[in-house]
Amino acid sequence: MQYRELFKIVGNYLFYFALVLCLPFLVALYFDFGVQSVYPNSYLQFLETIGICLLLAGSFRFLGRKAKGNLYRRESILLVVAIWFLTSIISALPFYLTRTLENPVDAYFESISGLTTTGASIMFPKSFNEKQEEIPIHLTNVHVPDKSYDFYGTINPIRNEEGQIILEGLEAVARPLLFWRSFMQWLGGLGIVLIFLTVLPALGVGGKFLYQMEMTGPLKESIAPRIKETASLLWKLYLGLTFIELILLELVNPKLPFYDAICLTLSNVSTGGFSINSNSIGHYNHSGIEWVVLLFMILGSINFGLYFHIIRLKFYRIYSPEFSLFAASLFLGGLLVSAFLFGSPLYYYADTSTTSFMETIRVGAFQAVSAQTSTGFSTANYDLWPFPSQMIMFILMYLGGMAGATCGGIKTTRFYILYKMILHKIEAIYRPDKVKLLKIGKVEIDDSTTITSMAFFAVAIFSSVFAGMVYILDGVDPETAIAAASSMLNNTGISFRAAGPTETFAFLSNFSKIISSFWMVLGRLEYFAIILLFLPVFWRSR
Repeated sequence: MQYRELFKIVGNYLFYFALVLCLPFLVALYFDFGVQSVYPNSYLQFLETIGICLLLAGSFRFLGRKAKGNLYRRESILLVVAIWFLTSIISALPFYLTRTLENPVDAYFESISGLTTTGASIMFPKSFNEKQEEIPIHLTNVHVPDKSYDFYGTINPIRNEEGQIILEGLEAVARPLLFWRSFMQWLGGLGIVLIFLTVLPALGVGGKFLYQMEMTGPLKESIAPRIKETASLLWKLYLGLTFIELILLELVNPKLPFYDAICLTLSNVSTGGFSINSNSIGHYNHSGIEWVVLLFMILGSINFGLYFHIIRLKFYRIYSPEFSLFAASLFLGGLLVSAFLFGSPLYYYADTSTTSFMETIRVGAFQAVSAQTSTGFSTANYDLWPFPSQMIMFILMYLGGMAGATCGGIKTTRFYILYKMILHKIEAIYRPDKVKLLKIGKVEIDDSTTITSMAFFAVAIFSSVFAGMVYILDGVDPETAIAAASSMLNNTGISFRAAGPTETFAFLSNFSKIISSFWMVLGRLEYFAIILLFLPVFWRSR
């Protein structure tokens, strides 16, 4: 293992990440000194985080000062994993240093949930008795009345001079920190390693493999001859989608605060799902905002390579089997969730009495798309919906969007490959001599890709079962455990029962929070890169 090369590259990456941290630092300066507010200052903690990041960058550069500059496949795998975990630690520092999250495990969970665009939050208001003494929160889910949880909240309230609580929960978190949560998701949406590939010199074989490790899906399409150019084009497109959504949000609702529009856009185009309000998107109770958010949840889940084909006027590339399957699943999922929901209370955050057809479509379609695109926004308490609607949402969480997008899940491409393989094997039973190639549209799928896809399904199923069992052994009820496992591994963020839309994951033990952080990275890097690190052969010298 060429550790000096790894140290040098990590040092370079951390230097650039320190520059990235300057943006939330400037936001903190604006809110701390330019806006009168009841929130405590946070600019100093962001400055300390930048200092720690630069110190680590210098230390790694010193350790790698004699590096020769060669990076191979094995080092690339370790580099990607190391960058994700190390970036999450640094990103957690503002939450911990400001004492917004007093438990370092909570801070790490929140940061890794942001960077992996999972959107599962640990933030929950603390509870106090009449003597203003903190007391544990008692949680019992209506679906699992035999199981209850006692835990402490994570967010201190903001009080007035008389000691009365004026803000609590997410609303009590300083604005720069909420911006940082959303900005982390934006960075992680396309991939923090792609930033690295854009600003650093080309890395030869290692650089190409880094790109393949970062982009999701079984097929890695390069849209330019060089990896650095591909990464640059992807970020330009990503920025374009971001600005377009920001403009549309302000157009549909001019009363929407610009700060809200920015945070919402950063979390949405990345299909992340962090919100700056306790009631998520339901807080705004505005159909225009919901439809814009729904549109960009879908746009963020489409293969980014498809946009470049459209820009080059190759509109025929839209008619691919993968896009057709993705569009059909979105339509059918939204239709089924709404159909099973029709006639039942919607439990919309702003109005629980509405059950009209159009409102059912509005709420049901939004929640179905949020589940499939792994965004995780909510407008209603879907945990109280009919079980068929919840089951459809659960299935959509595993289905996911297209490969090469910001979304999570298994990806529709793999399901299409599985479908074609099944048909091929069935046909081979009665026509064994016929040679038939597997294709997605006009693209031939080789044996290596099909085997990898089958292995992915096996690993995904095993990981879901194993993760659910770990939660159960740690005292989580089975329904919550299964939902939490699918939420973490698919980077969806939304969950059910004790971790439902009106709750958070604060009830988990420190052990479950740590293992959940691992599940999130495991799902974001699509299993294999992480699993390789546990194989002895990976660490053996050549």
